[in-house]
Amino acid sequence: MRVAGQFRFDAPPQVMYKLFTNEEALLNATIALESLEEIAPDRWAARLKVGIGGFALIYKGILEVTDRVPGESFHLRIAAETHNGSAHAEADLRFLPDGDGCVVTYDADIEFRGAQKLLPSLAKGLVDYFMHGMREYLDKAKARDLI
Repeated sequence: MRVAGQFRFDAPPQVMYKLFTNEEALLNATIALESLEEIAPDRWAARLKVGIGGFALIYKGILEVTDRVPGESFHLRIAAETHNGSAHAEADLRFLPDGDGCVVTYDADIEFRGAQKLLPSLAKGLVDYFMHGMREYLDKAKARDLI
C-alpha cells in the first residue's frame, strides 16, 4: 500500500534530519516500538509489540537508513516478522526548507503479510501518529534547550 504526504515542523531541515535518525526520537514517535539496538551504522534491531486488550503480537526486525544526503533526504527500510506474518516498509523522506521551518515529505510503500490487512486509513493514521510524535519530541527538545 502506497502512502505519501507531507508534514511541517518549526525547525530547519538539518535539525529535523538529525531528529528523524535519533534513537530516542524514534522510540518516542513510533507506535508500539519497544526497543532499538544499533547493530551497525544506520542499522538497528527493532522490537515492536502490537496489541489490543490481552492479545499482542511481538514483531522483531531491522530498521535501516540508506541513501543519505545529509540534511536533505534518506531512504528508510523496515522489515519485521512475527510468528504468523510480517511487515515491510520502504520510505523516501525529504527535508525541505520552509521559511524558519521545514516540510518533511514522505513517499512510502507499506505491506503486512499474514493475518493482518492494512487499510488505507490505518496506514495514513500510523504515519500521522509518527509525525505528531516527532513534533512532540521536537517541542520537548526545544524546551530543554537541546536544539
